[in-house]
Amino acid sequence: IHGVWPDHTDYIMYDCNPNKEFKKIYDKHLLNKLESRWPQLTSNEYAGLNDQTFWKYEYEKHGLCCEKVYDRSQYFDIAMKLKDSIDLLNILTTNRIVPGFQYSYTGDQIRSAIKRVTQKDPNPKCTYSKGGLELLEIGI
Repeated sequence: IHGVWPDHTDYIMYDCNPNKEFKKIYDKHLLNKLESRWPQLTSNEYAGLNDQTFWKYEYEKHGLCCEKVYDRSQYFDIAMKLKDSIDLLNILTTNRIVPGFQYSYTGDQIRSAIKRVTQKDPNPKCTYSKGGLELLEIGI
């Protein structure tokens, strides 16, 4: 999971409250759940759990936009529930789409595999890597 970004039909929601800062999470149970579902891939596990840099970034950039509706705990709970309900890796693997440079798939193959399960049009994003396109992320 990269993040949970609230949407509004009239404007883009990010950096809604730049003066408010993220308070570190100390609840060990919540930290373990977050680390297993939303690992901070920019650091090792120890640094991620201690510094919480990526979770802090995502919450300050996006989570604070919905703080009147969802508090910090609820924001992270929603992220984990979404991750659990839409297991993209499992969806792709079930449709014989597996990660690795030795395999190649079209955007239509990836989109249709996900849409069959979610009933939503996914938004795959790719990047150029090693002379070809590489799947970077999938927005739902």
